Amino acid sequence: MALILRNHELQGLLELDEYIEAVELGYNEKGNGRAVVFPRKCAWFDSDDSIHSVHADRERRPEGLPALKFKAAAFSGLNVAGMNVYTTGMSGGLETFQLLFDTLTGELLAIMELLYYDWFKTAATAAVAVKYLAPTGPLTMALFGSGRHARTELHAVKKVCDLQKVQVYSRKEQPLREFCVSMSEELEIDVVPVRSPESALDGAGLVTTMTSSPTPVFSSQALTESAVHVNAMGRHDPWAREVDDDFVVNSKVVLDDWGCGMDEAGEVLIPIANGLMTVDDIYADLGEIVAKKKGSRTTGWGHSIFLSGGTGVEDTAVADLIYRRAIAENIGEEVKFGMPYEWVM
Repeated sequence: MALILRNHELQGLLELDEYIEAVELGYNEKGNGRAVVFPRKCAWFDSDDSIHSVHADRERRPEGLPALKFKAAAFSGLNVAGMNVYTTGMSGGLETFQLLFDTLTGELLAIMELLYYDWFKTAATAAVAVKYLAPTGPLTMALFGSGRHARTELHAVKKVCDLQKVQVYSRKEQPLREFCVSMSEELEIDVVPVRSPESALDGAGLVTTMTSSPTPVFSSQALTESAVHVNAMGRHDPWAREVDDDFVVNSKVVLDDWGCGMDEAGEVLIPIANGLMTVDDIYADLGEIVAKKKGSRTTGWGHSIFLSGGTGVEDTAVADLIYRRAIAENIGEEVKFGMPYEWVM
């Protein structure tokens, strides 16, 4: 029996703390060699009926084209494997699903809609990175972007650090003001709109970018603190980056996953291509940090940056917990596959 779980059934099934714990567990398993990750693959559909992959042709920039995308991971310790598959830019809008398999029996355990839990999974990943990489003590955050992902990001990050104030920059003034009023009430801290990237960075020891911008959203020259951690959570295309060369080449760089980052993280791919850094200048991936194969932040680090595009580690680790909770609480619809049939031509 496979369990079908829809977005409305996922709502409220897990607490935000549980999403964070699941993501941290997934990266710990990955860092300890008990998981394998399959980086995102994309099929882009062009108007001339041609089809191509971003990773096969990095010079081609298929902005806005319809696409089919998928990524996956398998865990030996958790005995599960999962694939996240989704469409973007098509007439029906965003469709995103997770398949979850039992690696002992081979059974398909679940098919899940992912739009709801993707917001929380991404926020949980940001929180895990902040837990291990951000400066300690009271923090002011500069936040670039004020959409739905930004909201869950703030809630998750506040769970793992002493977040005192958030300075938010976004180009759309009215939605920005509404976001800040709402988030100030929800988080019970000052979440204030600012009129420039420089104002957002003033006094900030933590920076989160959650935008669709293909070019840097702030100048690292405007930073006022000597030890700043950046979570770059928005764009994940090899030709795009939210953070400039100067910050990246002068920071401890942590990828979400080596394979995924070297396929998609423009923040490192662009300066590597321009001879400003090499692969050896990248410090670690998140699994190595969580599993303590590489050290987390110390007082001598200075700047650090986490580059996140989303991986099968996060998707599958969270899906496993969701599945087990849904079974325990009798949530979802069971569908039986593998019914007897007679093979005929």
